[in-house]
Amino acid sequence: MTATDVTKAPEGDEPSSAGEISWRDGNVPYSPHFGDIYFSPKDGLAETRYVFLEGNNLPSAWQNRENFAIGETGFGTGLNFLAAWQSWANDPKRAARLHFVSVEKYPLSRDDMIRAHQSWPELAQYSRQLADIWPHETMLPGIHRFGLADGAVSLTLLIGDAIECWSGYDGKIDCWFLDGFAPSRNPDMWKPELFSALANASNPDGASLATFTAARIARDGLEGAGFEIHKRKGFGYKRDMITATLPAPENVEETPTAFEIADAPWFNLPAPRCIKSVAIIGGGLAGAACADALKTRGCAVTLFEKSDQLANAASGNPIGMLEPYLTADNAIMGRFYEAGYRFSHRKIKRLADQGPVEADFCGVIDLATSARKRERQDGLIARLGDRPDLVEPLDVDQASVRFGLPLPHGGVFYPSAGWVNPPSVVRSLADSVDVRVSTTITNISTTDQGKCLTDESGAKHGPFDAVIVAGALETRQLDQTRWLEGHLNPVRGQISFVPEETMTKLSGGRAIKCVLSHKGYITPARNGMHVFGATFSRDDTETDLRNDDHAFNITQLGKVLPDIASKLSPDMLDGRASLRTTTADHLPLIGPAPDFDAYLASYGDIDKGKKGARYVDAPYHKGVYICTGFGARGLIGAPLAAEILASEICDMPLPLEKELMHAIHPARFIIRGLKRRQIPA
Repeated sequence: MTATDVTKAPEGDEPSSAGEISWRDGNVPYSPHFGDIYFSPKDGLAETRYVFLEGNNLPSAWQNRENFAIGETGFGTGLNFLAAWQSWANDPKRAARLHFVSVEKYPLSRDDMIRAHQSWPELAQYSRQLADIWPHETMLPGIHRFGLADGAVSLTLLIGDAIECWSGYDGKIDCWFLDGFAPSRNPDMWKPELFSALANASNPDGASLATFTAARIARDGLEGAGFEIHKRKGFGYKRDMITATLPAPENVEETPTAFEIADAPWFNLPAPRCIKSVAIIGGGLAGAACADALKTRGCAVTLFEKSDQLANAASGNPIGMLEPYLTADNAIMGRFYEAGYRFSHRKIKRLADQGPVEADFCGVIDLATSARKRERQDGLIARLGDRPDLVEPLDVDQASVRFGLPLPHGGVFYPSAGWVNPPSVVRSLADSVDVRVSTTITNISTTDQGKCLTDESGAKHGPFDAVIVAGALETRQLDQTRWLEGHLNPVRGQISFVPEETMTKLSGGRAIKCVLSHKGYITPARNGMHVFGATFSRDDTETDLRNDDHAFNITQLGKVLPDIASKLSPDMLDGRASLRTTTADHLPLIGPAPDFDAYLASYGDIDKGKKGARYVDAPYHKGVYICTGFGARGLIGAPLAAEILASEICDMPLPLEKELMHAIHPARFIIRGLKRRQIPA
């Protein structure tokens, strides 16, 4: 959005919402609220190349690098991203991977994006790919991660206020495109807090910056944040523009950094290493997703599964609901699973469109089966009621029509949701990976060459540069993760199968048209079979099929489809039982494996809040990571978790803000226990 500093809003215009746009000169979007255009209709692309690419010494700056990260303060139409992508693609010496992280408070709709891109026909091959992955539905606040160019280009969009978003994000940004509506039009963005946030999110080894303006508010703000300012001839009629550098700290001490409690050093990620080979323990959805994410980044992956096939546990269920976890508030769990759902949905939809994954995006009705649930749904509609592409309220008649059978309650409808066949997802994600089934890993050891795994027969595997523990309860059996014994809990779940022919007879010939979620769920038919359930038995580790559990599922179904459930009996049903792994706070464990004893030694007195106390960086088991504890939400949590771990391991910008990264960090239970004096130091 290198809009001009002199564009005027027409006199007499009525106040408009900040996200509203109109069109000027054909395909140039204009913001009535800010009184500014998004780009120059004559030479917007030339200005982008001059200001942001040349101003940051691109393409030279990224040449011969493994990763290069660009940060931006206003995505707008995506012009700067497209120009950077084109320049990167045309450079034979380009970095292996390009990461573009941008903020946008008012994202354009897909149709508006496509229209704006008509102004730059020479970028058509890139704009088409951006349009292909741009969401059709509303983009909610938070972080959205997209992959392009077979994973070599990542686009991370932070939807929200620029200051808030960049203040809460660790980016290791190499160069900045300081863009947005001009300071005179949007002074709320051009504040000292923004410039400090950019400095804090920069690569510790230094960063560059360029902006179209030479306004004093920008110059003083950047200098105050530690940037060294340089003036350059502005583009076109503009006299000056600013380029800047943030130098790396000089005379860095070799002694470890000492942190205060407020720094939360226990969540700091380990220093980046050169990782080319990774072993993954666990062949379910979490392990397969990690394999895919790392394979995309060029890592050699070996996947170990104790059973004789992948997806043998909960990931082996024939149908799983792909349902969003939207909440009425801004709670941590809701934010994580909102981000997880949109990431999973995009990935699974793409795989389903390509063929290897079986799924049906038929929608999900979530029934309001209690006063408490109705209250929660009312809050959700109050938040998102103007977003029918995300969630739609249904009364009892509307719900019955949408489902295909009479229902006792209304609820909400999620139009983008549906069902997925999890084994097909696992197989697709693990394709082209070295898979070793019937191999139970019992030990992870460290050698001079890297990590070595030992299986139950005593055979050795490796060495590997890193290991991800992505199993279920077996996570508690490894030395590095044994301390999770009290934090990972088994939950048995049994689902029931009823033949489509039987259901058709019981329903009077009517068909179920979408997934129904209540205190259980029932799906449309797949391969002649409906799936309903499920039980949720804590601390039960057996997987035998039980008539009592079938009876429980029938009882649950009877609360929403009483006429059908009354004619079912356990002997009419088949089914499947498996174990889920849950945590006490219902969030997964994603991140480097803490060295439990070293954590106690390093942070044992944090409950005392000593003034002036200093602490060391987080002590981990080098090269060991954890990815488990998704409970029943693996489909909407595991793919994002894999993206997080692959980004950590390969030293790339993260797909989540700091607050959520801390909330899913495995060490949270250690720190929580120490602060509450539940763990003796």
